[in-house]
Amino acid sequence: MKIALVGDIAMFGRYCIKNNSKLFDEFESVKNFLSQFDIVIGNLEAPFCVNQKGILGKSATVSSHPENIALLKYLNITHLNLANNHIGDFGMSAYESTKKILESNGLDWFGTENKQVRLKINNEKISLLGFCSHNTNPSKVNSASKKGLNYLKATDVFQRIKENVKDGYFSILSVHSGQEHVDMPSVDDIKFARAIASKHNYVFYGHHPHVIQGHEKINGSAIYYSLGNFIFDDVYTPRDKSKPLVALSEDNKTGLIAELEIKDGNLISSRSNPIYLGEKQILVGKDLVQVDLNRINSILDDSDSDHYELIRMKKISNYIEGRHKLRDLNWYLSRLNLNSIGILYKAKINSSRYKKEFSTKIDLYDQYL
Repeated sequence: MKIALVGDIAMFGRYCIKNNSKLFDEFESVKNFLSQFDIVIGNLEAPFCVNQKGILGKSATVSSHPENIALLKYLNITHLNLANNHIGDFGMSAYESTKKILESNGLDWFGTENKQVRLKINNEKISLLGFCSHNTNPSKVNSASKKGLNYLKATDVFQRIKENVKDGYFSILSVHSGQEHVDMPSVDDIKFARAIASKHNYVFYGHHPHVIQGHEKINGSAIYYSLGNFIFDDVYTPRDKSKPLVALSEDNKTGLIAELEIKDGNLISSRSNPIYLGEKQILVGKDLVQVDLNRINSILDDSDSDHYELIRMKKISNYIEGRHKLRDLNWYLSRLNLNSIGILYKAKINSSRYKKEFSTKIDLYDQYL
């Protein structure tokens, strides 16, 4: 079985069918590349909705026009992870309509309402699981089933992986976690991904940073800490549509498509194919896109976790300082309101939940796996 994993998907701006009549032509080479796979899995960040109001407690909300389902079908996307920080940006009605649009067009989803997808194709048994970390400050998902977002709880994931192994399913674990725009995964995410690989063969598929992070192979497992963006444009807010809140850098425009082959319940090969969001054409393939994967992967080789974290925190600090330089005091004062207070309060609550449900539980893998 051939499987492709793609990064963050949010079809707005120039990547919305309503705004770009040449969109399918721009993605033609990507479509041709993805047509060779049995299943293609992506992370759908922007819910489908029209003229609905975004929730409070977020600096930016993102959505996609329902007509963009045609682009996903054109690209041979078959399964979508919904466990991310934006799927609940426009409330329950947008979330429920997103599920209905996917299902009515033959695309399956997972990552919310405790749902995983179990597939049996050509005698192969594959399980797709999705979880969202509290460190991404996710929007709450209010679903008709009352079950909501699949939060990244370490012991829950360990138990699910173990159950899949018992039932003969190879797991592909989709995880929304990390620091945006930084090419180094957290020590927690590294420990977590490696802990599972020490016990069982599986694939770890990360997203949220919007830049490429390292890829490593352990035993019969492949770990992609972040594939970067697949479809994503500059982010604007309703308050200011003249200047983006987040403008894509060259690193944001470059992502990876992970190419997997699974046979007899084992991962027999895994490769990385660069993708670049060009101005007039979306490019795919190593011959077309230059990505220094050796440099990115070498970051993971630092065996001193304290030294690694020191370098990572410096990168985070540099990113934050760069953002601050683009904004003066008046910019912040003009945006200071009750919503701002809600954002700060929500971040504090999520930080507490992250420690309680994930970072302090990673070392318990022996008890569950």
